[in-house]
Amino acid sequence: MGQKRDLTLDLAKAICIILMVIGHSGCPDYLHRFIYMFHMPCFFFISGYLLNDKYLTNLKTGLWRKIKGSYYPFVKWSVIFLLLHNVFAYLHIYDTSYSLKEISIKAVRILTMTGSEQLLGGFWFLISLCWASIATTVLFYFTQKIENLHYINNFWGVILLLTMATLWNQLPIKLPAQFGEQTLLATAFYISGYIYHKTDLKGTYPHIIGSALFIVPAIAAIYTSLGMDCKGSIVWLYYVIAICGTVATMQLSKWLSSTRIASLLSYIGNKTLYILTFHFLSFKLVSYIYIKYNHLPLDNLAQFPVLEITNNWMWIIYGVVGIGFPLLTWEVSQCFSLKIKALIGK
Repeated sequence: MGQKRDLTLDLAKAICIILMVIGHSGCPDYLHRFIYMFHMPCFFFISGYLLNDKYLTNLKTGLWRKIKGSYYPFVKWSVIFLLLHNVFAYLHIYDTSYSLKEISIKAVRILTMTGSEQLLGGFWFLISLCWASIATTVLFYFTQKIENLHYINNFWGVILLLTMATLWNQLPIKLPAQFGEQTLLATAFYISGYIYHKTDLKGTYPHIIGSALFIVPAIAAIYTSLGMDCKGSIVWLYYVIAICGTVATMQLSKWLSSTRIASLLSYIGNKTLYILTFHFLSFKLVSYIYIKYNHLPLDNLAQFPVLEITNNWMWIIYGVVGIGFPLLTWEVSQCFSLKIKALIGK
């Protein structure tokens, strides 16, 4: 009989993607600050947790898998949204259209992972994930070659990355932006996820105690606003706060895996890329209905990511639609695809 699947990671991804959508929905300031303390670091942490050791012995295969997992979806959806840009502009979703020259420049930026469309603003995650996974795979490959792949050395790697992020503006050599503080931080969280998986830290305390670590980002959010774009010495503080929130998310997910809501969260967790891709576009549907209902100028639809002035509770509607509509369209597309395949099969 097959071993029961551990839903912890699926549930953790679901929690993070839900928090991401809420964070973009125009939610109250305190909730926004709390979410940004850890939700994106948690994604990088989970990706590192999933790093398979077999890719550390075959560098070519490991790099190909990592690049394919982030570069391909980035280019695929960015090109589609680029080709639709002028259509979106005609629908007032964007303020301006692109010329042929601008489309060409944007296409090059997409292929080099240095830019994407506004409606895909969350795709910076795929850029940082691509470089973080490549850097970690290469680092671990060579440290394993010299029989030095020990967790204490990996931890020193995290220290080095945080130090580099802290001193980034003082470095004598200026590297491209995609190798900046944000990607250095992403790599630190990625390696931290790998360490967490390979040690016994994840199982040495009750889930309720681990979940209580949410107190750290909750208190920090009262006094400050931090995110993956933090700079200077504050990077160290952010790392500690984000790790507390991330571990709390993992522990909460472990507890939720035995509850009735686990199947729904697992379903959402397996569709994170789809929600990441379409939640901003889904927001436009809510904005359009609000504009029509309140007889506002249609040009307001270009406001990003949500309307600047709405009712206090509208962030809840944005959040529900931002999660639900991408899932609904995915289900419809799957049904349509199955019908097409059935017709072709006949």
